[in-house]
Amino acid sequence: MRSLGFALVVLSLAGCGGGSGGGPGPVQTPDVQTLTGSQAPVETAADQNARAPAMLARADFLAVTTLHGETSDSNIPTFKLRSSCSATRCTFTEPQSGYGWVVDTADLEFSGETEAILTKHGITMGLTRAPEYRGYASWMTYGAFGVGDERATIEGVSVRGRYALAGGDLTGSRPSGSATWRGLMAGTPATGVGRGQILQGDATLTYRLSGTLDASFTNIKNIDTLRAHAVTSARFTGIPVAANGTFSAGGTGNKIQGGFHGSGHSETTGVFEQSGIVGAFGAKRQ
Repeated sequence: MRSLGFALVVLSLAGCGGGSGGGPGPVQTPDVQTLTGSQAPVETAADQNARAPAMLARADFLAVTTLHGETSDSNIPTFKLRSSCSATRCTFTEPQSGYGWVVDTADLEFSGETEAILTKHGITMGLTRAPEYRGYASWMTYGAFGVGDERATIEGVSVRGRYALAGGDLTGSRPSGSATWRGLMAGTPATGVGRGQILQGDATLTYRLSGTLDASFTNIKNIDTLRAHAVTSARFTGIPVAANGTFSAGGTGNKIQGGFHGSGHSETTGVFEQSGIVGAFGAKRQ
């Protein structure tokens, strides 16, 4: 899964800071599998990419986190674009200027070489590298999710931004009974020294007959540094699920948004922000 367009044109127009810095070195795949308790990939990146065009054509749901970043313009060294998503469209807003920018699933692009890294809970994760993009994502059967760290140069200004996104083909209803979905989360620190480094954790979502959902992201590891992240878990409880099977709660910096996909609500994907992490998740019904 590749960039949002990128939203960096907005930053030049809105006048949105400090230096892009260097990216982390190559991921050591066997060590990452050991660190995260995963196995070797059960499918290739080509297998997943082959599903992507049809999935995007069917998609009726898109969610994206707040976009955090920096530029080389010393006047405004950092920026934060807040997101608001409905159906397949997300609007980013620069708080100071109020300037808005809209992205749709049709705007998503594919670029760079992708390598399958691991499989856990039946989900294969792939790492994509390109000169100005690095992403960690999975294309499941009905939904996709991932995290991106993107760079660009606009009129001589270097810009770097980070976000997580998810989307897919909604089931269109709430689950009919209590159930649990297990899978993975992918994320990155939104700011700070480790920004852009890739985090992976386990995702567990539990739906109750009350029409609410609990989501927990645990065992969060940094696959670039090969150690546990400073924040090892994130949790949301009592998330209301709408009649169409989508769910959301909270606001910028502490929120979750997602939906159920496939026949029998077989998958769920979404995005979240908590404890300085922007993340996305995908899980399969147990």
